[in-house]
Amino acid sequence: MRKYLLDGHTHTLACGHGYSTLTELVQGAVAANLEMMCMTEHAPGIPGAPGAMFFSNYRIIPREIMGVKLLLGIESNILDTQGNLDVPKRALEKNRLDIISASLHEYCIPPTNKKDHTEAVMAAMNHSYVDFICHLGNPSYPIDIKAVVAEAKKTNTMIEINNGSIFIRWGSLENCVEIAKECVAQEVPMIVGSDAHYHTDVGRFPYVDKIMDLAQVPDELIVNLDCKRLTDYLKAKGRKLFANPRETADDLFKD
Repeated sequence: MRKYLLDGHTHTLACGHGYSTLTELVQGAVAANLEMMCMTEHAPGIPGAPGAMFFSNYRIIPREIMGVKLLLGIESNILDTQGNLDVPKRALEKNRLDIISASLHEYCIPPTNKKDHTEAVMAAMNHSYVDFICHLGNPSYPIDIKAVVAEAKKTNTMIEINNGSIFIRWGSLENCVEIAKECVAQEVPMIVGSDAHYHTDVGRFPYVDKIMDLAQVPDELIVNLDCKRLTDYLKAKGRKLFANPRETADDLFKD
C-alpha cells in the first residue's frame, strides 16, 4: 500500500446522506495518518445538501484540526451538456472555496448516452475554477475516456480515482482501470478520494491502490503522495489556502 498523505473527497452529515461530523472526519484522518483532508461537501443541487450560506461560512472553520490541515471545498453538480454547475456564486466570488470538484449525479443530470456525458464533462472542465472531476468510472455514465482525459490535460484539470465507487457504484472497477491507464498515457495527474460519508472510510484507499497497480501508475502522477503537489496546484490557480480570519482580527489589537 502506498503512503497516501491526503484525502481529496469527503462528506459530512451536512450533505443530508452522510453520517459523521467534520470533527469525526478529522478523527478518521488522524487514524489514517493523513496530513491533509479535503472536505468537499455536496452542492445544493443534491437533495438534502446544504445551501449557499453553508459554503460562504467556511471562514469560521479552523484550517488545521488535530494536526490535520483542511481544505474546504465543494463537489458541484454538472447540470447539462453545456457544463453548467451549481457552485454558489457568492462563495466563489468571495474566494471561500479552497478546492472545487464537479460530478455527474443522477439527481441532477439523468444518464442518456456516451456523447452527452462526454460533452457535459468536457464542458465542466472548461470552467477555470474546476480542479478535478469525480468518479468518472460510474457505469451509469459511459464516456469517451480518451477524449475526456485529453480535455483534462488541455484544461489542467485533475482526474479523481474514487475508492468508494468500487463498492457503491458496481461496475466501476474496469472503467477506473481504463481511466487510470489513459491518464498514464497522457500524463494527467490523478487525485484519490475516499468519497467518505462515514469517518472510518477517510484516508482508506485499498481498492484505488490496486487500481494504480493494475494501471501501472507512476507515483509522480498520484497527487495524494505529496500534499505540496495539491497546494501548489491550487495556489497557482489563485486560491488563498489556510487563511485564518482570527489572525487578521488580532491585528486590530496590536499596539
